[in-house]
Amino acid sequence: MENKNLKEKLFCSLIMHKKIMNGSQIRRLIADKKIESMDSICQEQDSIFTEEMLSPEQLEKWREYRNSAAYDRFDEYVEYVLKRNIQAVGMYDEDYPECLKPYPNMPLILYLRGDASLLHQKKSKVSIVGTRQPSAYGRRVTREFAKALALRDVVIVSGLARGVDGIAHQSCLDAGGKTIAVMPCGLDTVYPGDHLQLFQEIEQKGLLISELMPGTKAIRQYFPARNRILSALSDCVLITEAGQNSGTLHTANFAAAHGKEVFVIPGTIYSDTSKGNLGLMKDGAQIASEPEDLLAYLAGAVFFREIEEIKEEWRMHLLKEKIEQHPEELTDDEIRLVIMELLVAQGLNADEIVRESGLAYEAVSMELGKLELEGKITNENEKYILTIR
Repeated sequence: MENKNLKEKLFCSLIMHKKIMNGSQIRRLIADKKIESMDSICQEQDSIFTEEMLSPEQLEKWREYRNSAAYDRFDEYVEYVLKRNIQAVGMYDEDYPECLKPYPNMPLILYLRGDASLLHQKKSKVSIVGTRQPSAYGRRVTREFAKALALRDVVIVSGLARGVDGIAHQSCLDAGGKTIAVMPCGLDTVYPGDHLQLFQEIEQKGLLISELMPGTKAIRQYFPARNRILSALSDCVLITEAGQNSGTLHTANFAAAHGKEVFVIPGTIYSDTSKGNLGLMKDGAQIASEPEDLLAYLAGAVFFREIEEIKEEWRMHLLKEKIEQHPEELTDDEIRLVIMELLVAQGLNADEIVRESGLAYEAVSMELGKLELEGKITNENEKYILTIR
């Protein structure tokens, strides 16, 4: 993945970090066509940071930053990030992870360090999370499950924390597998510090991800938000060992909200580090007593995805035949579907949509107008793109 517009994305992150603008405000400005893209926040500062765009409090924060030494050294900061091989991808970019797009409140910008292609490969992904102080039993089951899944080409996702997270990452790598670590800090920071070697190995053989701009230190408030990304990236979540009030349970809650299956490994009723597992089992989580339980679930999930892809391909084939043979019978919904499918891959103007689809210009023009009014597409630089909310 090319590191496109890194400076602009860093600037956009900085503006949010300093609370000069928030993510919802930026989305709204793009949807209302007051700005063309997130990148324009950096490129058109004088026209964006005005009384019309910002509240008095936000405008004061902008003026304070604009007159600071940090603003003058911004280009040095960009060079600092580049030297650390940190990439950036924005929600409106075509290489933003598809698996995050269906869910609300996903990051406007993601920072990546390592093999970014892991986000786009059609490999099953499992989040393995748990307590920072696992028992001997918790360490053993985490190692065994992570290794078994990695040997079956499943990508292991976790948070690089001490305990279960670190064991899951390391066991995956030792088995020759691929792993993704979602960090609660900037990707120029190793957290926890004693995971430096593991951090470096993941950069070489896997992927590090964060929604936080480089230079951001890990603080408690970032940990729960990080867990929503863990869930969204994965096909399911496995909790190997967790206490009653473990932060791990945030990941389980996000998984439930995302419609993802949560698996737990049974533990003894006498262990404090298993009380979270027992509570989740009472709430209906799936029991995993061997890695095959997850592999069977993943096989079903992959089969379902493949069937859906085949059905979608056949539906589009029939629709293409209808366009060629009986265009007068096309419904508005079918015309809309064809347009939206084309715009998933890239921005197109009306003429290009007509040429690619075979639809009549009048039908395309009318439906584009409706989609734009509904806020589902946006016209940027004379090309229509899907609007991501």
